[in-house]
Amino acid sequence: MKEIVKQDGFNESEKYLADLCSKTFLSLWSYPNVYTDEGKKSDNSDGKELCDLLVVFNQHVIIFSDKDIGFKDTENIEVDWGRWVKRAVLKSANQLYGAENWIRERSNRIYLDPKCKHKFPLNFPSTEVIKIHRIAVAKNATKRFSSIVQGSGSLIINPLITGDEHLKNPFMIGIPVPNKPYIHIFDDVALDVILNELDTISDFIDYLEKKEEFITSGKLISAAGEEDLLGHYLMSAKKDLAPGFYIEHDHKAVILEGQYESLIKLPQYHLGKAYDRISYFWDDFIEHFSRHALGGTLLYENKHPLSDATLGLQVMASEKRVARRVLSSSILEKITKTPPQKKAVRVMVSPTNPNHGYVWLILPIPPQAQSYEDYRHYRKKYLYIYCTSVKLLYPDLNIIIGVATEPRDGGGGEDMIYLDTNGWEASDFEQAEQDRKTYGVLLPENVQQFSGVEYQYPINDDKKLNSEKKSRTAIIAKKKKKSQKKARKLNRKRK
Repeated sequence: MKEIVKQDGFNESEKYLADLCSKTFLSLWSYPNVYTDEGKKSDNSDGKELCDLLVVFNQHVIIFSDKDIGFKDTENIEVDWGRWVKRAVLKSANQLYGAENWIRERSNRIYLDPKCKHKFPLNFPSTEVIKIHRIAVAKNATKRFSSIVQGSGSLIINPLITGDEHLKNPFMIGIPVPNKPYIHIFDDVALDVILNELDTISDFIDYLEKKEEFITSGKLISAAGEEDLLGHYLMSAKKDLAPGFYIEHDHKAVILEGQYESLIKLPQYHLGKAYDRISYFWDDFIEHFSRHALGGTLLYENKHPLSDATLGLQVMASEKRVARRVLSSSILEKITKTPPQKKAVRVMVSPTNPNHGYVWLILPIPPQAQSYEDYRHYRKKYLYIYCTSVKLLYPDLNIIIGVATEPRDGGGGEDMIYLDTNGWEASDFEQAEQDRKTYGVLLPENVQQFSGVEYQYPINDDKKLNSEKKSRTAIIAKKKKKSQKKARKLNRKRK
């Protein structure tokens, strides 16, 4: 595979955005400063910048426009605001729509560099399934706003304001261009809060889609700021209810200031963040493979596009933060409990998508291996048999990702398998069954199954919990329910 060289932003604002997005969306799917060949007349001339940052993941495309426009002080707030919002928001909106049209109509003419020598490396979704999200990053108004009123200075969200009405409504953001697809506008405060709280692509897109539906439905009258809208969204989550905007029929909402501040003061919030630390093992693993993919050092047997070569990573990156917490805990428990030079395997069903499964295989080098290459070949074969055997254990799984490593004291790289079983026929099941019996892999009588429940912001009565010193392992559902009942009783006593 060839090395992929990305831009890193032309100014400090764009570099900061690129860094934030690389952490949230991970480097393989996040590309700053991409170009089109529009207006390019010769090899030495430059193309036209499409947008400040582009994210392509599954059927989703996120377009960022970053405007670092100074907010001048002429002592006339309406004039100052009008000038700023016209350039930072209204102009940015038109650029976002222009980028969207180009992606929909000419996605084969998008490049990573101004000279248009290097094609954009990922495949764009087809017109039938593509979902485009538009984000305008508008900086430098919050400082002025916070000097006038108490609070964070985050811009007020008022969907009743449209188009040029913004010019006469200081520090309020609504619909930049009426009768066109929705644009999310993130100010300085919102950008940091949103990308740090929703730091997986699935969590982020869930919020964008639910927020857009909430606002375009007419159920939001106003929100004190984007961070308070997020606070309301996250605090709405309950035992069997995902985060969202749950407004009763024929009701409308006014979201007041302080929602986000209330959230981050909750002990459950801090406990959840402590538990999240282990989940970044998952991110680090994806980034480890991604660096090889971007650097051209990923060993891939077929000469397919980057999108095909990284299908397994894409499935892993689709996991939400809480799911990554569960999966990481399960893997690390197996790694730490497995003695050196012993084989072990952990099979997991995705908490995010019940049709996806994972196999994590720890396999020492066998004595009969003549070379490390022999071992890698043996390991890949064994991993494939484990993956096909998982399909027999869990027939509803249609995508299975397998990862094989040496024991924790070993060195070397990792192997990954992406197994799509959607097209399996009777002969595939027969072969999998034969392999399972031949190699004694995942025989039903030898498999121990565990299930559990994990909450984003868990209740726990052990205030001395130190998540840095011990990893949280999977808990059988019955035990989990008992501990939560105990916590609820304690909370009722405190009240």
